[in-house]
Amino acid sequence: MADKELRKLNRRELLKMLLVQCEETERLQQESDEIREQFDTMAESYERLKKKLDLKDARLNAKDAQIAELKQQIEDMKKSKAIELEEAGSIAEAAIRINGVFEAAQRAAEQYLMNVRELSEREAAKESGKKKLRAHTAVKAEENQIPFEPGRISGIRKKSGPPRTRQVVSMGLQSKTPAEGSEGSHLMMPAASGDVHG
Repeated sequence: MADKELRKLNRRELLKMLLVQCEETERLQQESDEIREQFDTMAESYERLKKKLDLKDARLNAKDAQIAELKQQIEDMKKSKAIELEEAGSIAEAAIRINGVFEAAQRAAEQYLMNVRELSEREAAKESGKKKLRAHTAVKAEENQIPFEPGRISGIRKKSGPPRTRQVVSMGLQSKTPAEGSEGSHLMMPAASGDVHG
């Protein structure tokens, strides 16, 4: 309002205006106090939230560090597993190669044993053939020896009883051969002693 208008007003109107202004000031003061209280409350809750967020951030940072550490461990394990798998492949290949060597050695050993058996069987057959040949030649040699040869030792038995008379006993084998000097048939009979009489 302008000064002229204020001067035209009387006291009562001025007081009334002053009263309205005071009420307006009070109302604004109350609103301001309420807003300040709300601000303080919000500031406190903000501080609490900030502290909570700081705690959560610290926990998240710790968890991030754990996650990074676990990722590193996983990478290390993957690398070691890859190395183990490569080594396992190498070990499996080596085992296959060693098995091949052992199989070849087994076959060679079996072949060697078979050859040794064949050689020993041949040697045994040769030895048995030689023994049979020796026995056969010994029998032939005995058959071809003269009974009363000076180098031969005979077993002489002493006769203790009276001399036995020789008796010719027919053994069932009779042969008719012409005797020397006669033209007819002659009967020959072997005796029990082995002599031929006739």
